[in-house]
Amino acid sequence: MPNQKFDLIKSEFIKYLDSCGLSPKSHKNYRSDLSHFTGWLILKVRSFGAFIESLTEAIPFIGTGTATEYKKYMIENKFPAKTINRRLSTLRHLSRYLLSSQNVEMDFMEDIENISGANKAKTSVIPLISEFRSYLESEKISKNTIKNYLSDINQFMTWIESNNQINSSKLPN
Repeated sequence: MPNQKFDLIKSEFIKYLDSCGLSPKSHKNYRSDLSHFTGWLILKVRSFGAFIESLTEAIPFIGTGTATEYKKYMIENKFPAKTINRRLSTLRHLSRYLLSSQNVEMDFMEDIENISGANKAKTSVIPLISEFRSYLESEKISKNTIKNYLSDINQFMTWIESNNQINSSKLPN
């Protein structure tokens, strides 16, 4: 961003990362990930008609769907799974920092999980999985139980996908 004004939140978050005992390479990656997220967020907020130039100005626009949208954006644009997961890790640190510094009142990374390398094949069943999650929530099932059920379903879908690839390679021409 040209003429980017001083960004207090970004500066303070980098100081926070210094205190986390990260390796120099991890620290560099987290700063890069933060810059990527900040750029995406600024463009997102500007698309709503608000002219902002920094992460500090974007904080009021961060909500529960922000991380979900960012994750979806990276998946749709075919970022490598490792990059997506590292960026999600950066955002978990950012969310913890923002909570501890009282810049936000909620953990915007709550329930945002890493992706697996087989995530692309699962997109067709995601609506069904979302419906199942809603059903479990309506039945007042604990968050941990829901998380475990969904993890089991994802592992099963990965197994089906790998089995289908093995079996389809054995089919006669």
